[in-house]
Amino acid sequence: MTEQLKLKFTERIVELQKRIGAIHRDFADGRDSDWSEQAGERENEEVLNALESEAKVEIQHLSNAITRMENGSYGVCQTCGEDISPQRLQVQPVAEHCIVCAK
Repeated sequence: MTEQLKLKFTERIVELQKRIGAIHRDFADGRDSDWSEQAGERENEEVLNALESEAKVEIQHLSNAITRMENGSYGVCQTCGEDISPQRLQVQPVAEHCIVCAK
């Protein structure tokens, strides 16, 4: 089960890295010389920056979960040491904390 999940997480990381690459390519295109176009491009850049940040955070969570799988601590609360319920892991597979400690 964890090997399948690890593969799924790895595939998601690759997908997110491709998305970040596309964002960087979009930034590299530069800005239009028209002022009105530049305003729209700045708004677009803000959205792209937010998407990139979210992708990087998700990659970190996925990478941390893979590390926990490899060292045998996946599914164990990082705060109290109790097992994280299977229901919680089904909803939030990268969860680091049990529901009690997450609150």
